Amino acid sequence: MPTRLEIVLSNSSDGIFYPGQELIGDVNAVLSKTCNVSRLRLTISGVGKTTWYEQYSGRGATTFKGKERYLYSELILFQPFNEKSMEIPAGTYSHGFACQLPDTLPASFEGKRGHIRYFLKATLERPWRQSKTTSLNFQIVRQLDLNNEILLPVRSELTKSLGYWPCVPSGVLYASVELPTSGFVPGQFIPAVIQVNNKGSNKITRIVTMLVQKITYAARRPKLTEKVERFIVCKNVTPGITLPEGGVLAAENLQVPWVLPTSSFSRVVQIGYELVVEFEIDSCFFNANQVIRVPVVIGVIPTRDSNMMESNAIRVWTRKA
Repeated sequence: MPTRLEIVLSNSSDGIFYPGQELIGDVNAVLSKTCNVSRLRLTISGVGKTTWYEQYSGRGATTFKGKERYLYSELILFQPFNEKSMEIPAGTYSHGFACQLPDTLPASFEGKRGHIRYFLKATLERPWRQSKTTSLNFQIVRQLDLNNEILLPVRSELTKSLGYWPCVPSGVLYASVELPTSGFVPGQFIPAVIQVNNKGSNKITRIVTMLVQKITYAARRPKLTEKVERFIVCKNVTPGITLPEGGVLAAENLQVPWVLPTSSFSRVVQIGYELVVEFEIDSCFFNANQVIRVPVVIGVIPTRDSNMMESNAIRVWTRKA
């Protein structure tokens, strides 16, 4: 049986840790025969990487890359005193280790154009022979506590002239979206108050309310740039209605499913969320629909007064007098 290395984490059976927690474990070395050993070392690493390609007409493709290191620690678990190497008899040897994780670590993440990964790597160095290595991945989970965030009521407005640009205007669309707070956790409802005043002849056929995950990838080479991806997490669509001219008040409760919390601890990968309200316009023109975006924070631990906001899902449409 050849020489074998194994990393065992003793304080987490599933390999999940939280920022600020201690990483405790052992590196086991199984030697099938007497072995000349220089040292046994363990590195603990955390790194974020981004990569994507942009196609430019006449210039081919350009590769954009970004990298950020969050954690690097090297522990020497075994090294002979005053000697370059030592003969170790065959057998099984265990070397314990412990490392305090920083409080500022971003959560683990896997995406189409980037990732944030954490891993341990043990290396058994042997003179005149190839080093023996093994690695083990672990995950970081951040529990975003909304009680530590500054959460205020938010309101976003839209004023848009509708019609056949540039000569035949059909009126103005006034709309707004209002939230009692900007922070929510999975399982809670987002109580959005939507007000619409359509002064134009173009009808609003329906209103779509969506929770959108916004992932921002950053690159530093060959230049500083960003790539943004948006994914619809959940949505509500109004029934097939036609809203003529006049004020309309809507109350939408959109329930938040399980998603990764908002994360801004990394400079190369950031996760954010938006409440997006889209007004679908009855028009023959492309891209006639209008959109309001309201940034929200998705956490893990709800605010202490969150019970005051919880309610069953309702969808009420009323015309203002």
